[in-house]
Amino acid sequence: MNIRLIPLAQLVPSLDNVRKVKTGIEGLATSIATHGLLQNLQVRPANGETFEVLAGGRRLAALQLLTKQKKIAPDYPVPCEVREGSDATEISLAENEMREAMHPADQFEAFRKLTDEGKGPEEIAARFGTTPKVVAQRLKLAMVSPKLIALYRKEEMTLDCLMAFTVSDDHKAQEKVWAARPKWGLNPESIRDALTEKHIAADSKLALFVGIKAYEKEGGAVMRDLFDDENAGWLIDPALVNQLAAAKLDKAAEAVRAEGWKWVEVVPDLDWETLKQFAKAQPTRIPPTAAHQKEIDKLTAEGQAILDQHGEDPDDDEARDRFYEIQELVDELARGSEQWTPGDKANAGAIVGIGHDGKPDIRRGLVKPEDKAAARKADKAGVTNTSGEGETENSGLSARLVEDLTAHRTAALQAILSGNPKVALVAIVHALALDCLYTASLASCVRVTGSPTYLNHSAESIADSTASKAFAATGKTATKGMPKQPEKLWAWLLDKEQKTLLAILAVCVACTVDTVEKRRGVMDRAPSAAHAGQLAKALKLDMAQYWQPTTASYFGRVSKGLILEAVTEGIGKPAAAKLAAMKKEAMAANATQLLADKNWLPAILR
Repeated sequence: MNIRLIPLAQLVPSLDNVRKVKTGIEGLATSIATHGLLQNLQVRPANGETFEVLAGGRRLAALQLLTKQKKIAPDYPVPCEVREGSDATEISLAENEMREAMHPADQFEAFRKLTDEGKGPEEIAARFGTTPKVVAQRLKLAMVSPKLIALYRKEEMTLDCLMAFTVSDDHKAQEKVWAARPKWGLNPESIRDALTEKHIAADSKLALFVGIKAYEKEGGAVMRDLFDDENAGWLIDPALVNQLAAAKLDKAAEAVRAEGWKWVEVVPDLDWETLKQFAKAQPTRIPPTAAHQKEIDKLTAEGQAILDQHGEDPDDDEARDRFYEIQELVDELARGSEQWTPGDKANAGAIVGIGHDGKPDIRRGLVKPEDKAAARKADKAGVTNTSGEGETENSGLSARLVEDLTAHRTAALQAILSGNPKVALVAIVHALALDCLYTASLASCVRVTGSPTYLNHSAESIADSTASKAFAATGKTATKGMPKQPEKLWAWLLDKEQKTLLAILAVCVACTVDTVEKRRGVMDRAPSAAHAGQLAKALKLDMAQYWQPTTASYFGRVSKGLILEAVTEGIGKPAAAKLAAMKKEAMAANATQLLADKNWLPAILR
């Protein structure tokens, strides 16, 4: 073996070197500067006094970088094995192919030994041309159970799974999770879930409500995942978290009790199942102030600017989320502020809980089943208004989406009412009596002018909906044999039995139903949401049979916050937590899949 020390300036790269892509040069240069050149270069004589490097191109590049950094001289002696008359490509290929890279587990343990010798992550990172974070991650991997590292060496476990085990330092717990793995194996997510099942995720609504700073101030510890870029981690003292949450909720509840409600309860996990048992009293709305109107105008201008730049359905996630946020803010400001009267509070209460965003969620004006009779009596006396039978909360929904959803509700009511002559007769008598026999300002959602309600402008493709097809089929059956010429209709109707007349009446009344909520002109008559609720109850309407939440019908048209709220209500908060970090498009698609066939409905359709 012909080994010579050749000045660096005399070494040039060979065109026959098979490694064309050279990466990690800076790290290699740092290693050579710290530990020296650990492997000779393979060279052959070239023209004059130069030598071509057949194998070792990365090392040559690293040495040349050190000369630029003035850490070694241009005549630095480089140990080289000189080859005479050999196939340069074959030598280069053999050197690169036959060399076996260090197993990652060997690097983990090597870093750990250096730590045991007193070297810190900063020093190790500097000596090996990497970052302190990478060193910390490698050291964390070295702390995993030796039994699991052995499985990783045998390729019975992936590196991603080994990384997941680092969330716990308990070797017995790690090994227990591995031993209990299902037949189809484990994935990193299930490993983390198993090792942290007794902890509270730092990005959960409970942890956000308490606040990590407040938790740590009280002595609580946070377990971090070094391989999570967001590094949210877990709060490992659930008892302390719940204690702090309870204290914060009680403080919020005390403030609400001071408002004078009949009752106030604390329900941390506030969901749809909890709320659906209550009726809802409606507060008086004070119109927006001048300051509020100024803010509305400002937000509207910003929203219009987004539409002008990105169109009605922005592809840019940030622009789309901001547009939805603006819609929510404008809707909230436009409704004005709430004002509850003593009469409202006499028969209603409030629940204090935690919202999906980790903020206090206070639901006021809730009427318990045993108080509904008293609330209705007060309603008739003009004291308050309960909406257990029709009013809806549209918070967070754009005006366009509200119109779309209520158009589907109208189609469903039409479909059912057209086949129920008894309720149709009640509805038409009710509408006529309100106009002819009462002076109260109540309104029916049945229009007795004979003008049909057209829904195609309020909801795209509604003609293809289940409700519209059912309505069309009922109408076809009820009007079978009806003359095409209107002048022949009277005689034809006189000849029919009451059963036939009632069937036609039901179809006609159904045509006039209008519960669509949309922006209307000053002279336009808005439908009565309260009567819509009464009609729906009489017909036993279940909108889940006529409408399903999908990306197109709902999730793609609301904010990420409302998507998470829907999944929390329909499935549970663990499912919602898994979607929280997703982009809007992926979150909407996943929510559609999760809530398929779950009969979940937004509040406006319940």
